[in-house]
Amino acid sequence: MVKPILKLITVAKEVGVVTRKYPYESPLLTEEFRGKIEIDASICWGCGACVKACPSNALTIRESMDVMELVYFAGRCIFCGRCADVCPTGAIRVTKEFELATDELEDLEQVVIHRKVKCPICGKHFVPQPLEKYVCEKCAKGEIPTYMMVCPECRRKVGVKKMIRCKGG
Repeated sequence: MVKPILKLITVAKEVGVVTRKYPYESPLLTEEFRGKIEIDASICWGCGACVKACPSNALTIRESMDVMELVYFAGRCIFCGRCADVCPTGAIRVTKEFELATDELEDLEQVVIHRKVKCPICGKHFVPQPLEKYVCEKCAKGEIPTYMMVCPECRRKVGVKKMIRCKGG
């Protein structure tokens, strides 16, 4: 019984102090540390890739007729960073923030609002994607405004028809 205790004391003297007096001392955060995420609303498309990748359902989508909301609830987040990995625009970044204690649940929620538009062809409401650069490069200047406000399904149909006309088939 005495030998294990002496061994423990010897090891403790060699190692030294390994804990920090948090919150009086700052915590040791490595480069790999992952905390809560931040969503840059100006870059976010609203594509929903992050929602599909989130294993804890911390990211959800709420839809109504005229808006689509991407909702991040930090209370459910496991800080895995999968959402940031799959985001095609880089709108999501993982921070080192981990002190999330609060009295209000609303403090743990971030909402990104995307306005929907109505497709002039089929009447379906959808969130337009930021395709301006691509459209400007690929289409004639007169077609850009109408092309941007058409839903993806109708855009695909119109594109196929144009492609068939160009190929002569």
